[in-house]
Amino acid sequence: MSTVPVRLEELAAGESLAPPRRSLLQAVLAAGLPSARDENWRYAYLRALDRQAFAPAARPGAEAQRLAASVLPAPLEGHARLVVVDGWFCPELSNEPLPQGVSRLAGAALDAAWVATAPSAAYAPATPSRPLAAGPASVDLRLSQLNAALAPEALAIELPPGSDAALEVVFVATQDGAVAASHPALRLRLGESAALSLVERHLGAGDAGSFTNADLQLEVGRGARLRHTRLQLLGPRARHFETLALRAGDGCECEFLSLAAGAQSARSTALLELAGREASLQWNAVALGDRTQVNDAFVRVEHAGPGARTRQAFRGIAAGRSRVAFNGHMVVREGALGASSDQSLKALLAGSEAEADVRPQLEIYVDDVRASHGATVGKLDEQMRFYLLSRGIDRETADALLKWAFVEDVASRIAPAALRHQVEDAMATQLRAVVDVGGIR
Repeated sequence: MSTVPVRLEELAAGESLAPPRRSLLQAVLAAGLPSARDENWRYAYLRALDRQAFAPAARPGAEAQRLAASVLPAPLEGHARLVVVDGWFCPELSNEPLPQGVSRLAGAALDAAWVATAPSAAYAPATPSRPLAAGPASVDLRLSQLNAALAPEALAIELPPGSDAALEVVFVATQDGAVAASHPALRLRLGESAALSLVERHLGAGDAGSFTNADLQLEVGRGARLRHTRLQLLGPRARHFETLALRAGDGCECEFLSLAAGAQSARSTALLELAGREASLQWNAVALGDRTQVNDAFVRVEHAGPGARTRQAFRGIAAGRSRVAFNGHMVVREGALGASSDQSLKALLAGSEAEADVRPQLEIYVDDVRASHGATVGKLDEQMRFYLLSRGIDRETADALLKWAFVEDVASRIAPAALRHQVEDAMATQLRAVVDVGGIR
């Protein structure tokens, strides 16, 4: 594989991409990549994004597969495992045969599934039945469009009506981001009254700083239930971008729980549409930053159907010289009579040079609505710290316990128990703690 990075302009001008992909890439370049001048991106780390090597990584060989296998956690009981390495599905590390409803999209089938010709609206996130358009889109969709133009393949999950499944999808990045990028992609559609427990992991392997641009498009049908646990634990030199789009139908229930603790810089964009009547969403997120990490998230929820309901909780801890940011934008449309929205955004500063930014936004176009929000940024409670020190606990452990208590109301929702223990171990490492669910080890 060449060690000379290929820039976006070269890809757009060359013949390596199929015509629909090349047109999409050209539209993105004409519109421009996100920058700090864009309101929803002001806290993200975007330095040198325009000079990033976006060319997709080559299909992983034996060494990349070995590196990926070395970081895989213990399998979750009852969950079929699917492993994607540098944007390529890896059957050698996954369950075989593929579970029912799971397939790979590549080549012409992928081109046809992703790229449409109609212009896109300012906020019209793609879903499996509503592909990304080739025209210019909102800046919040630009990296999603880049993924559609450059991803070598995608995992497609389509559960039939009334079915029940549990899946674990592990995205592993092994390549040097200075040379090539990983573009993992997932397309999910749940049929009427289907139920899915989905665990999504992003892991890094090897010493090279990887660059990941992930894209997930989810469609949840009438009365379906989705429980989606998302874990970003990439290496300390990694750069990570991700876009998640959701469209929820009548009476469906969606619960998301995310933990972001890895990568040197990470940006998560979520564009969620509660299109159906009585659709419900719970969005629970934890972000942990240390040293010079930057972790930024933008979550926009469109309440479009009558009775749509959202509960959102964010807990962030910024230590060292890190920055943690969360922008929660709630929109209630004219037809969403009786909608409700509840936001609780809290951040903790645990370093003298740390920064935390939490921003609740409400945009309401109907009178019949219940909406509440709260946002706080503070420091460790000195009285609680003094209490723990007075009981003989050393300062480092006392601080770790206080940080743990700050995020535990969100982290405790993780299921099953085996996954919760894995997440708690990762959090304990990030918080420099010796804490588990039972207290001090």
